[in-house]
Amino acid sequence: MRVKLTVENVEELFLIDTGFSGDLIVKSDVFDEISAKPSDGGEICVAKDLCFSALQKVVSVNILSKQILCRALWVPEIEENIIGEGVLIKAGLLLDYKNFAISDP
Repeated sequence: MRVKLTVENVEELFLIDTGFSGDLIVKSDVFDEISAKPSDGGEICVAKDLCFSALQKVVSVNILSKQILCRALWVPEIEENIIGEGVLIKAGLLLDYKNFAISDP
């Protein structure tokens, strides 16, 4: 499932990945548009033995008219915009797999 998300002033499509416990992973062009200073984002593991180093920036995100602060990670090996559980929980959003929708209950 994909959803439009505004990160700072950049609107992009993001893939929802409930297997990712973090907030966001962003593509390099989105990461470059964020004005915040980057810092060490730690290690992101996509499989048991497949881990990558990440950079992070704290960003303001608008999703379904909700404004939240979250961590946007950039991992050079992952060129996909991904929303993780962190954003869904912070915004209090509900995934409706039956209707292929995301909502604010």
